[in-house]
Amino acid sequence: MRHFGLRLALRFRLFALASAWLTIWVQAVVAQDAGPKLLKYTPPQTAAAVSLWPEQLAKSERMRMAPLEVITASGLETVGIDPLKLNRVDVLIGLPGPAGPQFGALIQSSVAMDMQAVNADMLDGEGLHDDDGFKYLQLKGREELVIHAVDANTAIFGTKIFAKQMALRGDPNGQVATILGAIRSQQDALAIVSVDALRPMLQGFAEAAPLPPQLAEDVQIVVDSASFIALRLQLSDQERIQLLVSAIDEGGASDIEGSVQNLLQFAQEQTLLEMKRNVPNDSLTGQAMHQYFDRVANELQLALKPNRTGNRLVYEVEDFQNASIVGTLTGMLLPAISSARMAAGRAQTANNLKQLGLALHNFASAYRSFPATAGLDDDGEPMISWRVAILPFIEEAELYQKFNLDEPWDSEHNLALLEEMPDVFKHPSRKTKPGYTVYQAPVSDVTLLRLKEPTGFQDITDGTSNTIMLLETTSDRAVPWTAPQDYELDMDKPSADLFVDGISQFLFGDGSVHTISDTVDLGILKALYTRAGGEVVNPNF
Repeated sequence: MRHFGLRLALRFRLFALASAWLTIWVQAVVAQDAGPKLLKYTPPQTAAAVSLWPEQLAKSERMRMAPLEVITASGLETVGIDPLKLNRVDVLIGLPGPAGPQFGALIQSSVAMDMQAVNADMLDGEGLHDDDGFKYLQLKGREELVIHAVDANTAIFGTKIFAKQMALRGDPNGQVATILGAIRSQQDALAIVSVDALRPMLQGFAEAAPLPPQLAEDVQIVVDSASFIALRLQLSDQERIQLLVSAIDEGGASDIEGSVQNLLQFAQEQTLLEMKRNVPNDSLTGQAMHQYFDRVANELQLALKPNRTGNRLVYEVEDFQNASIVGTLTGMLLPAISSARMAAGRAQTANNLKQLGLALHNFASAYRSFPATAGLDDDGEPMISWRVAILPFIEEAELYQKFNLDEPWDSEHNLALLEEMPDVFKHPSRKTKPGYTVYQAPVSDVTLLRLKEPTGFQDITDGTSNTIMLLETTSDRAVPWTAPQDYELDMDKPSADLFVDGISQFLFGDGSVHTISDTVDLGILKALYTRAGGEVVNPNF
């Protein structure tokens, strides 16, 4: 309980600091009912909302051991308000548009917020601005962020575009406003996402996400079939987490139920793998920890059985013996999602590298040597990349025929083909400019693939299983996929611009893919680059 209180206290402290963006001068009046007021200020463009009840939660018996005095003092000293006097905060998020992300927060306090107590360094110092009747204060150094007074106890903070829409063009009939207005039960935090409003964008994310095929299919089903999703957290009187998914129709609810179960099962498996990986089971304590992980995961799975009524699914967990379990289970899920995405990305990269390795071997079978990394003109100058040369071996013969091989990669004709980069050259997570790739060959006189000379198997005396053929660079090191440009090897800095989050993947000459950590001995890495260095490399590098 105490640990949970400290965690919440930390979050309140962060909220207190963030409240520096929310405070405004207003005159004292009696606070109005929070719910109906919100509906007046919810624009029709609202796609998601997060609602918090800080004052209610702070008064809860469950927060008795939290450092409430510290939270209050921090808010007053840093911002000029007591964050625990905010009875409701509703953050509304608008539809994405050409002006970038848009949001606004309706801040409702149980006491008047005093301009004189606010840290003046927050604002631009130019006083009240007026935009066609929309009056606001502007934050220093952030022209797009403004604060608008509603009354003595209420303010709107957000991007200028969205804050103005909230102040002047609220619509209580929008989907998010309708959902918020229909909620009567008590909670301490609530999040709502309108899938209807965000469906095109979510479908694009689902299609582009580097997920295993079955998992991607389940995500797509949820995106296609859901109307809105709401997450409700209650800690004040009883401990409860409730996830509600409203489908387009009853058939969609049935489809979503199956897909959500698959996603939860995947999350559980990834969580267990990650947790067990970090706890060796070569001792009695380690074995007991693994058993505990299994028990917690099974209990959570049992607790998350859905209740389906018509087109709605409700997942609910309540009556925990200790509120800290809620935080523990939530904390377990977040790294699981991250781990799943990273694992899926690594699997996709490994598959891409293996396909490229197979293509290079098929090229070598056809021409009795691996290609030079650059096609050359009559004067021996680089013209076009090995990535173009292997196109017929990755089922891209039609694209290969489009190239004028007697012209350089950046000729008017060939440059137009840059945008037709095959998917095998696209990295799932290292983002690049269109037509650029991080899949490259390390190139020098000693590497397996060389700039101008082809390499035969007889030249790889260190053995193909001990010699790196291709690698993945960082996004900053990406090159045009058609250009005769690759990872120019610097033996003084053999690991430069390769590792992201401490790891990178390498394709070896035998077609195998190995994940190598940034803690690898640089002497070993240098040895793996050379095709004929004569070094002896431990196979467990």
